[in-house]
Amino acid sequence: MNPLKMIATLGVAAAVVTGVAYASPSQYASQDTKKETKKSEKADAAKVGSPAPAFTLKDSAGKNVSLSDFKGKVVVLEWMNPGCPVCRGKMEDGSVAKMMTESKAINPDVVFMFVNSTGSMADKPAESGDYLAKNKISAPALIDGDGTVGHAYGAKTTPHCFVIDASGVLAYAGAIDDQGDKNPANYVVSAVKALKEGKAVSPATTKSYGCGVHYAR
Repeated sequence: MNPLKMIATLGVAAAVVTGVAYASPSQYASQDTKKETKKSEKADAAKVGSPAPAFTLKDSAGKNVSLSDFKGKVVVLEWMNPGCPVCRGKMEDGSVAKMMTESKAINPDVVFMFVNSTGSMADKPAESGDYLAKNKISAPALIDGDGTVGHAYGAKTTPHCFVIDASGVLAYAGAIDDQGDKNPANYVVSAVKALKEGKAVSPATTKSYGCGVHYAR
């Protein structure tokens, strides 16, 4: 037998005898993918009708901002990424500003926060703040560089919106609007209106659209 083949054969046999698993590089890659999938599924804990995951993040100026700071108020979270054309489109065409204006007309105390879970932008917080300022959005840009909060809420796209009621329960999760060609119906505004009127939010969930969130891992 070829000496090299004999060594390889003995190596595999030894692994079997000692109970050590033997796998090819492709098998390891497959196992890693499965682990990440399970991790992601476990992390996607936010469910409409359940308490919204608590968090504390730094804004673009380095100040700590916690969800608990706004206890008793309706809070809207929108995931953003300045590099996403869909996110930029909604910002630049005035859709986001209009959503905020209409929501505040319904409930002046509603709070808006924009979360950036883009891993590559974690060390450039000022860019997120500048992005909002450029689009005349007066709201904090929260930096979620390691993706902990994004995974906790199950944020999948930019934009992806979440509305939390005054008692801290997640009331809406999904798309910013219905993508209508003219005057698309804004789901966030509808949710804020329903909460103000004491009605059930409908729809409470929709499928978000946009660029996938570019998590660090």
